[in-house]
Amino acid sequence: MPDTQSSDWRERLTAKLDDYRQRPRPSTSRERFAAAVAWQSELVDAGLAAPGWPAAVGGMELELEDQLDYYREVTAAGAPKHPCTLSFIVAPTLIVHGTAEQKARYLPPLLRADEFWCQGFSEPGAGSDLASLSTRAVRDGDVYRVTGQKIWTTMADKADWIFALVRTGPPGRGTAGITYLLISMKSAGVEVRPLREAAGGHHFAEVFFDDVEVPVSNRVGEEGEGWSIMRTSLGHERATAFLADEFRYRGTVDKVFSLAIEQGYAQDSLVRQELAAIETGVRTIATNSARALDAVLRKEDPGAVASINRLVKSEFEQRLHRLALRLSGTGAVLGNRSDGAVEKGRWSYGYLMSRATTIGAGTSEIQRNTIAESVLGLPSHRGEGRRARAVVPGRPLAAPEEDEAALRQVLRAAIGARVDTPSLLARAGQPAAMNTEVWQELVQFGLPGLAAPEALGGGGASARLLLAAIEEAAYLLSPVPLVPTVIALEVLLAVHADNTARRVIGGIPAAFVIPIDDGGWVTDAGMPTWKDGSLTGSVSRVAGAPVAEVLVVLAVDADTGERILTTVEPADVERSGQESIDITATVGTVTFTGSPGDNIARGPEVDTALRRARLRAQAAVAADSVGIANRALAMAVDWAGQREQFGRLIGSFQAVSHRCADMLVDAEGARNQVLSSADLPIDDSDTAIASDLAAASASLAAVAVTEACIQVHGGIGFTWEHPAHLLLRRATANQAWMGRPEVLRDRAAGAVLDRLS
Repeated sequence: MPDTQSSDWRERLTAKLDDYRQRPRPSTSRERFAAAVAWQSELVDAGLAAPGWPAAVGGMELELEDQLDYYREVTAAGAPKHPCTLSFIVAPTLIVHGTAEQKARYLPPLLRADEFWCQGFSEPGAGSDLASLSTRAVRDGDVYRVTGQKIWTTMADKADWIFALVRTGPPGRGTAGITYLLISMKSAGVEVRPLREAAGGHHFAEVFFDDVEVPVSNRVGEEGEGWSIMRTSLGHERATAFLADEFRYRGTVDKVFSLAIEQGYAQDSLVRQELAAIETGVRTIATNSARALDAVLRKEDPGAVASINRLVKSEFEQRLHRLALRLSGTGAVLGNRSDGAVEKGRWSYGYLMSRATTIGAGTSEIQRNTIAESVLGLPSHRGEGRRARAVVPGRPLAAPEEDEAALRQVLRAAIGARVDTPSLLARAGQPAAMNTEVWQELVQFGLPGLAAPEALGGGGASARLLLAAIEEAAYLLSPVPLVPTVIALEVLLAVHADNTARRVIGGIPAAFVIPIDDGGWVTDAGMPTWKDGSLTGSVSRVAGAPVAEVLVVLAVDADTGERILTTVEPADVERSGQESIDITATVGTVTFTGSPGDNIARGPEVDTALRRARLRAQAAVAADSVGIANRALAMAVDWAGQREQFGRLIGSFQAVSHRCADMLVDAEGARNQVLSSADLPIDDSDTAIASDLAAASASLAAVAVTEACIQVHGGIGFTWEHPAHLLLRRATANQAWMGRPEVLRDRAAGAVLDRLS
């Protein structure tokens, strides 16, 4: 057999996949199943199976990055996955807890797909509440005698073996007396009764055990330790296998977009919003996992991202198939086996099957319980007290890199003592101003030029680090024009206006004077005119304008019609403050009456600069929204853990705890999308799509989470003195500033449709 750890695995895999691409594709489900079994054996013979398994048990033992490359290549080639995915639930358990004899006996045929496995966990009285299982195993010399029933057992009719949890301890609900057994499906006393599911197939079955003899040697681990053994996984293997699923999701999402084109829905505005939603979903799953994998690579705890992703994935699959069925048009009236069914009934069948995704492996309600109680540390809905939370609410779920973690900690400490609710509320109705103490603290820290070139006096940091800093400043509701100044600086840097950029990097607040509408920046109307070295016109709703010490202005040349960029000193214009819905911010009208300006760019250079700067500007506003969303989440969770109603903490009521869980899912998903979009090269063809979707997600999350925060607080959250409305105000302003989420999503959907067309 080839050396699985040799460095030529890429070449051998590429050759194998090239060969696979030349083969005819099977046309029926039965043929596809047989082909998947045969393909798995080929991979084993070639030493190209199980990229994350140790070499000692037949795996390739690849490093994590290599595993990701492996799954990308296999998925891109359309090669079939292992025909029994449940095998890869029992395999990590055997690798970690199995005896040498068990590993030698079960892993090789499992990997080759010579033997199939099913999972014996759920019972009629123990579905999501698995700890209440009652299937009994009694020790009788060298065997256990097993009696009971399992249900919803996938592939039970094809399986050779079942890995099952059984109760060897006292009856009742408890995890201490549960044992993990491997049971042959051919044993006397095992009966399988197929269940026909809603889609018409027979994927599930009931399994009955009537005094079934199971050798003690088939027990994994010690008696009574089955519950902890069940929770075993090989961190890297499970993580990369999840990413393999996401690569497949990517392909399925593209198929749904193509279906929209083929069925004539590409220009339907409502459909485009739904397309954008599933595009956002697949990116959320990928960026959540990427954040966790970054932590794993650094030997850090990936946190509770898996809990979030499990819920997100199950609901994403349902939304995806619901949309696909909708795109089938009148074809949705046909059953999946009917003549004339769209794509041979793939989507109608998939839609019906997807109803199980929020039920199997724990219902979505149970997943929300887990997120609320284990991740956020809210009190148990069963009255079992509180568990240690996995993360401080509002903090990143997966441990960030060292420099990002340090930045967040230092900024939080530096700003937190300088911002308080009474001082923020006192700003209402007062002339536009900023907190100079907070601003100087940020400047001392290196903002707004944290990511600007060192040659200009900037920090030379990554865009990701800048966004993390913006998020932290927003979390504390910093009443300073950080985001407007960062945006103006991005425009200056894009046109190499180095002298003015140095001033801004040095700490003077700035603003970009440009008209805005629902799509964000307006570059073809409403701009001041430039003639003979001076500006004439007016632009309203300019963020940060009242306190800016330098203005960067988009104008139009009155003679040539070219767009130009100029810098203007505030003393040469009239500025009038407008009342902002966001009390922590300033906004105003800038009026030019023959105002002198310094022309810094014109024509095509301006257009190129605006395209680049817009992406950075969107990211800055999105990061601000992420900070707001996470502050609202932290406040809601804190209140839910201390406020009592009806003799109980309100966080123990599932109506409240599930709302908090959803707040976390939205806020964390937005954060990971925003930070991941910052890592993309500015000229990458996918960057604009990622930026639009990340900005839309952050905008929607900030408003939804701040609204939910008020709801969790009840009447007190609606009072003027409580800071919740300050968060909602800032989230609302952000949503109107750089483009409405509906417009951003439509633009992103259109770009994906164009690419696939």
